Amino acid sequence: MAGRIPQAFIDELLERTDIVEVVRRRVSLKKAGSEYAACCPFHGEKTPSFYVSPQKQFYHCFGCGVHGTAIGFLMDYENLGFPEAVEQLAEQAGLEVPREHDDSPRQDATAPLYAALEAAAEYFVRQLRETPRAVDYLKNRGIDGATARDFRLGWAPASGLLQALSDRFSPQQLVDAGLAARRDNGDLRERFRARIMFPIRDRRGRVTGFGGRLIDDGEPKYLNSPESTVFHKGQTIYGLFEARRAQTRLDHLVVVEGYMDVVALARSGYHRAVACMGTALGRSHFDVLFRQVGHLTLCFDGDAAGRRAASRALEQALPVMQGMREVRFLFLPEGDDPDSLVRREGLAAWERLLEQALPLSEALIRLLRDEHPTDTAEGRTHFAHAAVRRIATTRDPLFRELLCERVAEESHLPRERLEEQLQAAAASADAGSARGPGPASGANAPPAHDPEMTARPPAGTSSRSEPAGAGGRRSSSLWAALLARILQHPELDWDTPALRELAAASGEASGTLGRLLEALGEQPRPDTARLLERFREHPRFERLLSLASAELHDGEDGMTRQVALDAADQLLRRHCRERMRELTASGSLDTEQRDELARLTSILQG
Repeated sequence: MAGRIPQAFIDELLERTDIVEVVRRRVSLKKAGSEYAACCPFHGEKTPSFYVSPQKQFYHCFGCGVHGTAIGFLMDYENLGFPEAVEQLAEQAGLEVPREHDDSPRQDATAPLYAALEAAAEYFVRQLRETPRAVDYLKNRGIDGATARDFRLGWAPASGLLQALSDRFSPQQLVDAGLAARRDNGDLRERFRARIMFPIRDRRGRVTGFGGRLIDDGEPKYLNSPESTVFHKGQTIYGLFEARRAQTRLDHLVVVEGYMDVVALARSGYHRAVACMGTALGRSHFDVLFRQVGHLTLCFDGDAAGRRAASRALEQALPVMQGMREVRFLFLPEGDDPDSLVRREGLAAWERLLEQALPLSEALIRLLRDEHPTDTAEGRTHFAHAAVRRIATTRDPLFRELLCERVAEESHLPRERLEEQLQAAAASADAGSARGPGPASGANAPPAHDPEMTARPPAGTSSRSEPAGAGGRRSSSLWAALLARILQHPELDWDTPALRELAAASGEASGTLGRLLEALGEQPRPDTARLLERFREHPRFERLLSLASAELHDGEDGMTRQVALDAADQLLRRHCRERMRELTASGSLDTEQRDELARLTSILQG
């Protein structure tokens, strides 16, 4: 296996690479102030919303939300893995990619898991060829050999996988990969037995897990791999790799319920369908999907359960609607799913049905009206209150205004009254929290009630040191305000005692800050791209990408650094107070603890 690419080489490569030239070879760019603009190559649009910054060496689309470095652009545009993208840039720069031995725990933990999952996928494919009743089942469902090959469909027999893989992988590795489970007595059992197997692949085509479907009676009908180091259901989209491979320039995706729907639609010639992994559509799914396309259609059954699922998805979609993003809702005829419909009526009927999908705004009205009929004054009141609660979660001011106008029409209420209620709802959600450390930063940090910030704080904010509720949300906003400015303006002087002190504090966010300061000290001419590439393997890499592209409304020149330092000062004071509480609560202090307490007191007084 090839060794790891040294970080120093990646720094040098990015210093020699101009992202403008990398993008320009593939996309028509036009000068737009200090940046370059184009119609986004990752989703269909007529007005340019894709911008490339030569200063930051970073690209961002305000329509679909994709963003990244020159390496990230090649990975997305050419559908390459990280090493392949680095190799391509190195070849253009006339450099040879060095390799070093990687003995990090993360590499040791994941490499055998990927290998075991790949070996299992190959085993399941072989077993399918040797199992006529499994082949007949797929044929009866309209799945031909070419489609089965494209999706690497397989068959898990009642037993045999563990024996087939035992000479290459340890029992614990098979458990960690989700292929086996331990019985109460410690013995291993195969997780997937007598099932059609659907391998789930990441953007690089690596198998990360499986979905298995029974073809005989029994429960559960569908079984997914468990959560593991390489498989996370909340962030996994089935069929996305296959859709990108079939259509490099995706502009639209349809989210359906199951694997068989995805496979059946592909068999009919429709290659833009994907599915979640047996979980409700959540914010993290939307984040993944909107990094691929700007337009989504969500497909639901037409029954009561389908409407409930649509209502939950709508609540998750509203906070992520911004710019040129679009979400539509398709309700199928009751008793149908995409698989049965396309097999019975064909591809043309499916595409006609897609044209009837409702825009998110109309789906919101229909779903709320089903729950709160508007034929009485009481019903219209309940309808308006429910609508306001949902609209208050939107972050795009234009979209919020238009939604408010549509609700006013439906409820027969003055728009001004609805806007008053909307402001009250937003103020209630924001109570006790802040969007930034001062008036200059209010528009740049996500709202304090944003689930992205509270459930998953930016850049790994430590939950240990943050109480639930307003305090934790405020810390998240402060970290966002600080890290966004360092990432976007690495040329400023960030070597200050307060930042060094904050970086030395406990918690993952402080660790991230420390890595940023260390990287700044190592690079004579730092830029955003090289800072970000230091964190590609970091669990909060995508969050840092978002912060690097966040709009900063800092007013006059020189305010950016001051806003960041104000945020750092508040975070440091919060840390000092919490640490002092910990020390004083412990009772008697030793000499070292008394010295620490004196130092913390000095910081607060200063």
